Amino acid sequence: MLIVAFLSSLIAPVAQAQDSGERAGQFVVTNPDGAPLKNPGKPPRTLEERKKRLQKETSEQVHARSDYLNKIRKNEKVGPRLAGDFPPAAMTECYDADYNGADAVTLSHRKWCKKALGSYSSYENCKGPPPGNGCVEIGSVQFRIGIMGQGYQDKNDRSARKARYWMMLDQPRIFGAPRLTDQLGFTGLCRSFNPGAACDAAAGNGRIDSIAGWMQAGYVDWEYSSPEGSLSGDKIAHTEFTLNSTVFQEYPVPGIVIPPGEAGFRCDSATYMKWPVNVPSYGCVFDGVTSIWNFKAEPDVAQTAKHVWTAQFRPNSTRPPTVGDKDIPGSIQSGESLERLAGATGSENDVLHEKNRKKSVAACVTNFGKSYSKEKTLDCDEYPMASTREGASTGGAEEDSTGHFSVRPLTSGDNQAAGRLLNTFYLDERIINTDTFFVNVLAADGGKYPGVDEPGGVSAPVSNRSCDLRQPEIHDVRTGAAPEKTFLNYAKNTPDGWTGGDSTFSVKLPDGRILWLFSDTFLGPLNSNGTRPTSSQLVNSTFVVQNGDQMTTLRGGTKTKPEGLMKPAADKHWYWLGDGQLHKEGNTTYLQVIFQEYYKFGPDNWDFKHKANFVATFSLNDLGTAHGHEPMYIEPVPSTPGVGWGSALLPASLSGDGYTYIYGVDDAPLNKKMRIARVKGTDLTDKWEYYNPGAGGWMRSEKQAANVHTGIANEYSVTPWNGGFMVVSQTSTEGFSGQIKASVSCSPHGPFQLETDVYRMPEPGPWGSYLNPNVISYNAHVHRTMLPDGFGPYTLSYNVNSMDNRVDPSGDHYSDPSIYKPRFITFQTSPRGGTIRPPAR
Repeated sequence: MLIVAFLSSLIAPVAQAQDSGERAGQFVVTNPDGAPLKNPGKPPRTLEERKKRLQKETSEQVHARSDYLNKIRKNEKVGPRLAGDFPPAAMTECYDADYNGADAVTLSHRKWCKKALGSYSSYENCKGPPPGNGCVEIGSVQFRIGIMGQGYQDKNDRSARKARYWMMLDQPRIFGAPRLTDQLGFTGLCRSFNPGAACDAAAGNGRIDSIAGWMQAGYVDWEYSSPEGSLSGDKIAHTEFTLNSTVFQEYPVPGIVIPPGEAGFRCDSATYMKWPVNVPSYGCVFDGVTSIWNFKAEPDVAQTAKHVWTAQFRPNSTRPPTVGDKDIPGSIQSGESLERLAGATGSENDVLHEKNRKKSVAACVTNFGKSYSKEKTLDCDEYPMASTREGASTGGAEEDSTGHFSVRPLTSGDNQAAGRLLNTFYLDERIINTDTFFVNVLAADGGKYPGVDEPGGVSAPVSNRSCDLRQPEIHDVRTGAAPEKTFLNYAKNTPDGWTGGDSTFSVKLPDGRILWLFSDTFLGPLNSNGTRPTSSQLVNSTFVVQNGDQMTTLRGGTKTKPEGLMKPAADKHWYWLGDGQLHKEGNTTYLQVIFQEYYKFGPDNWDFKHKANFVATFSLNDLGTAHGHEPMYIEPVPSTPGVGWGSALLPASLSGDGYTYIYGVDDAPLNKKMRIARVKGTDLTDKWEYYNPGAGGWMRSEKQAANVHTGIANEYSVTPWNGGFMVVSQTSTEGFSGQIKASVSCSPHGPFQLETDVYRMPEPGPWGSYLNPNVISYNAHVHRTMLPDGFGPYTLSYNVNSMDNRVDPSGDHYSDPSIYKPRFITFQTSPRGGTIRPPAR
């Protein structure tokens, strides 16, 4: 009589024992430590119940599985394993995996595993089912059990919709004197949850053998397939697999090795799964798992790997920016997986994929310039990928998804190689639409990714220069200097150009014209009585080209909807420009300008913060165009929040050592502090070095930059003077001070000393020339573009503004537009007791 092995609490009716007692057998399965297997509960009856029973991993479990798989990956066959490819050594993966208290584990979409102990006991004199009923155990054989499920796929063959289970009984241990001739068999059962897609068993599934036979060769397998049937779309079919053991003796005792709902697979015929190239593939996977793409940062994909890691773990440093913290999913640590977005060409999902891609490219243009591809040598890389539901356009509600992704131009070869790896992952793991996965960035050798911290340490020692350093004396100060009147006339007559602005940097163009750089700018026209209409547009950055007495305003946007030259990268963000200079590559000269990004975090006028710094590169070919003039490239530079770079530049042509010096400010309400960087030559996008005399010199990392001069303003200037250098700045030792001071040094990096008063701005405060407590003045700097051969007179500009920001005819900016215009003065300076020397060359 047939006896089904005991494994669960379900007991079948017992047959009547013979008076003399009978031989009987029992096969019991436990956890590897001997503990009883967990009761899986009621088997799923519907597809929805099946989905609820699928394995739900914690982040810790996913991480442990990832670490384990990475250790064995070098011994794993590349690509999907086919159904007939079951080397016995592969069971080691199931034996060694971390089950973390579970009875079974899904290692990947391709592999399902279970390990246990199985013990066959021989009984005599039984008058009922063992182990009671007078049964006497005479011996047993204990086996280690390993069960593996393997997914299958193949190209252009619908019969590839199949999976295979394989069981091994090994490491037999004999206790007592069991009957080795007893027969033990294993039977599988496959059930489909989809009408029209039956779960078909292959011929020859299962095995019956003696205990001695199992001890000698303890393996058995089952193969099942799912036809497409009447299914539509990706033709997905879901199944479950149940495994029973049977002992061929007198008393039937039913039991289950793999209970219903514990193991199952999913088959599909998704037409977009092209394997290897443009050939449809068909296959089955174990869908109770969130797959892991272990993305190794090998040299050919190092840029993409760095981008993905940065997006996952430094999201607030990525573009586009957000006002609040960015939440970018996909890392195992986040616990937020990605969901593939896939479909046939022209399908709704294919359209959404393209929508993600278009938004990413638009973000690259906005954040990195209209020519970010640099003659198609760079691609716009996005994370999460456009092929995911969390992509740039599909990732959440539209109002909340504008910044919760990252874009970065990367070398085309690197980006495309990474794309091929992603596609290979999709195919190898058979990730179809709605499947979830994590991206785990690893080092090139498969170890932990080292991160993206800036390299530290000293880049070069400090070289201090010597000179005849003397106290500067200021004389022959003249107000109303050129081009102040030219600006006044232009503002009075322009129909749509500049009528007021601040910053007021300048660059001399190769043909001798002067390019004036302004941050916040009012556009015309003014009213006939000289007032400003409240409808006047205010944009965040403009250029004004001066050709003699002729001026032309350059801005972004259109005539009816003007914008700053640097389009805001996100809502509540804007750019203020800093100093600029010319840079020549080959036979082409470009304009490079440093921009600082800010964002508004509250309702008050001063509720804004510094975000980051950028170098924008402009073409000189269309400087005669009054609108639509946008940067070609926008390059981010290392940016500590609150440290603005571009307060001043000292070009390599004036520094005397071939370096361009870049000056910045560690901002504060009072006692602002100078920071200094430099770059070899004239390309501001090249490698920066940061000054820190206390740490040994020029450092590789911005984080190691030091504050070196206190009392500086947000904008100032450094120009050659008397064989050395002079910094001119409004003092920040007191709030809204009207005092402009100069300090000198023998080296471009200071130390700046021998402070001297240059000029007191008369406009600010209740006792100033406007008799208006809201009026302030700021941003004093000398213009090197108007300094003939490094000698005087020096031309200095500063800005006047009002804190009355009311958009009202009585508001300061509208009732008196003269407030929001630069003032120009000239002055002479000489060293005390000597004559001025030409600058170093």
